[in-house]
Amino acid sequence: MKSLKITIIFLLVFVSIQRSAQAELSHIQTLACETILCLSSAVQPAECNPALSYFYGIEGDNLSDTLNLRRKFLNKCPDSSAPGMPTLISAIVNYSSPFCTIEGLNNNKINVIVEYGSRFRPKSKHIRVVSPKMPSSCRRYYDDLINHEYTAYKGLTYVGRKINGKTYTDEDGHKYIVIRGSSHTAQELLKNHWEWVE
Repeated sequence: MKSLKITIIFLLVFVSIQRSAQAELSHIQTLACETILCLSSAVQPAECNPALSYFYGIEGDNLSDTLNLRRKFLNKCPDSSAPGMPTLISAIVNYSSPFCTIEGLNNNKINVIVEYGSRFRPKSKHIRVVSPKMPSSCRRYYDDLINHEYTAYKGLTYVGRKINGKTYTDEDGHKYIVIRGSSHTAQELLKNHWEWVE
């Protein structure tokens, strides 16, 4: 049922763009509609690049301004007020926060010290790895995006080795985790990342 609704909204946007022969959508309106269409799925073809480059290029003086400007841009699509579209636009705009995109989550690093070797010949390696903990605000944004009736996002998963260790705080107030492992553990942890479920 959800895939049918997604197909319908894609057709609505496509028809909206095709009306250009009669109503002459402006370049900005066309880009806005294409952005909504492209960001309604976790998989974006190369044809989405111009619209997405424009969308992500919109920046204000701070994060709040940036998100408001992006919302105003998406609202330029003629069908932006159609049923279901305001909540879709809201989910897309919130997801575009630089902290919550896949790229943002994969740049959210934590400090880890891997201790290995024998008791008498201890060794350690300091690394920064992708955090397995998603910020609560981002989780809310992802839930909105994944559960929306007009999106084709199946889910989000954290791929990698579990970071089971003890958390400490240094003199500057920065947290770090100490774990026990082998000499290969650090390399395995460096492969940790977030990705969309296909």
